[in-house]
Amino acid sequence: MKAVFAKSIQNNIFKLLILKGLSFAWFPIPTIMLFYESYGLSIEQSVFLKTVLSLSIFIFEVPSGYVADKWGRKFCLISGSSIWVMGWLIYCTQNSFDWFILAEGLTGIGGSLISGADTALTYDTLLQLGQENQYRKIEGKMVAISGISEAFSGLIGAFIAQYNLVYPFYLQTVFLIIYCLISTRLIEPKYQFQKTSNPLQDLFSIIQNSLFINASIRWLILLSGTFSVATFLIVWLSQAYLSNYNMPTSLFGIIWVIFHVIMSLASLTAHQIEQKIGFKIISFAVVLLLSFSYILLGIINTVWGIIFVCVIYWVRGLVTPLFNEAINHLVPSQTRATVFSIKSFVFRLGFAIIGTLSGWLSDQYSLNLSLVIMGTIFLSCGLFCWYYLTKLGSISLREKQK
Repeated sequence: MKAVFAKSIQNNIFKLLILKGLSFAWFPIPTIMLFYESYGLSIEQSVFLKTVLSLSIFIFEVPSGYVADKWGRKFCLISGSSIWVMGWLIYCTQNSFDWFILAEGLTGIGGSLISGADTALTYDTLLQLGQENQYRKIEGKMVAISGISEAFSGLIGAFIAQYNLVYPFYLQTVFLIIYCLISTRLIEPKYQFQKTSNPLQDLFSIIQNSLFINASIRWLILLSGTFSVATFLIVWLSQAYLSNYNMPTSLFGIIWVIFHVIMSLASLTAHQIEQKIGFKIISFAVVLLLSFSYILLGIINTVWGIIFVCVIYWVRGLVTPLFNEAINHLVPSQTRATVFSIKSFVFRLGFAIIGTLSGWLSDQYSLNLSLVIMGTIFLSCGLFCWYYLTKLGSISLREKQK
């Protein structure tokens, strides 16, 4: 019986890799700003929609992680993808700003249920198999698969968007339905649930420990959140940047592929790079690379500034497996999904603030000024978090654990 269970749960990894690819098959994203523009939306309105997405996840993120820890990660993946489908169906059938707000809200709820649950299910599957030391490589593969999926779905999406900007949304919906079906075939890892008579108090204690008591977890979450905000924001700002130079719609897909191939290669080599130069140096270096890429992108007022977007995507691929593993080492299975939901919560809150500010600066002043200011903010926040991690000795401790 144990052998059968081990074989069944081993298949989780393969299924989770497929699910990662399906969840990042974002056919509409490379041309979504053009889609919004076709309905008369401004940059500020377009970024506001993504702010609504972030706020929706912000509200439901932490409770959904707690639900995943108590009711099961599989349950959250199935229900989350189902709600996500409803959000994209609105994009397929409606054409107004108000409907798009509702779509982003539903997408946020679905995304919050999935966020944290998939990471926790992956790590605890490996933990169940006694292969947790393989997590960084598996996470690197997942980031690579997500990048490849984004790249080629974006290429296809940009191609079919030339005929109708809504067609990519139809494809997105089909892939999410497949995601939901595969999720039903996952096996829940066995771990000891912590019974509690007061769920709210229990949830509050996890939040308190992650953000206030355990300083190592706090600064890792905040530093990871800084990278997440910056690398998510560039997805939208880079489209506006290229649009300023009258880039043909067909080329958006090709450029999208280039960005995500770079990200995928970075994620696949993340564990090798960390082994060679160490977590402390690499975490400091990527703060500088990310921040100055934003600043230089705003200063160099030519299409060749796209090189710095490539650097940001490289950073995105590198940091995800490294920071996820660092956090995984500090939290138990019983609260893993909740802690990762808190991490995503911090990211979404940050984007709600930074994304709104960036959109306002772009509309009221210029996109270039917005990029420079964003780079300065990311530099300040990144170095601040890195300094306190170093001061606590958290980074040094991690180096010794290697």
